[in-house]
Amino acid sequence: MFDNFIAVFKSINYYIFMSSILLFFIGYTLAPTAYYKKIGWLTAYSFFIVKLIDKHFNKNWHPVKIFLVLFSLNSISLFINLLSGYAIVLPYFAAIYMGLNIGIIIYHTLEGRFYYLSLINPISIFELPAAWLSLSIAIQFSLSKYFHITNIANISFTQYCFYYLMTIIPLLIMSGIIETLLIVLTRKHENKAE
Repeated sequence: MFDNFIAVFKSINYYIFMSSILLFFIGYTLAPTAYYKKIGWLTAYSFFIVKLIDKHFNKNWHPVKIFLVLFSLNSISLFINLLSGYAIVLPYFAAIYMGLNIGIIIYHTLEGRFYYLSLINPISIFELPAAWLSLSIAIQFSLSKYFHITNIANISFTQYCFYYLMTIIPLLIMSGIIETLLIVLTRKHENKAE
């Protein structure tokens, strides 16, 4: 499995990967302002997700169901990032928008406390690289498809889907397991406190 990670990272242009991280953090940095100023068109999707989770997500679900819901939401979201590579500029907006949405949800959940420190946690260690990798793949695919840049590997979308399955999915499985365990442990702690 580690060999697959090495192979994928060797095929991803370093500058594209770093650009995807930078674009994500531009969105993440803008999130508190969008939240505080209540800019509707920037916060609408994030608040839709928050309301959806508040309404339907139940911490008392069986851990397997919690994991499947978390894993499904994350894997669908990152696969949409991958598909954005078919549009010329969409991957760049997807990177900023993902940072913005995650930032708004975190800012809302933590009420603005520990905003940047909140990214240093066991879940983010797996989830954020998966997101950045999906965005990098989309940007690289778009550049090679539409601009034929010579120093970027010309890889088929099918091969990128294979990379998605071999690298991003395992990262999401790990983050889903950790998040599920944290939810279950929090639930037990809350039940004992009562």
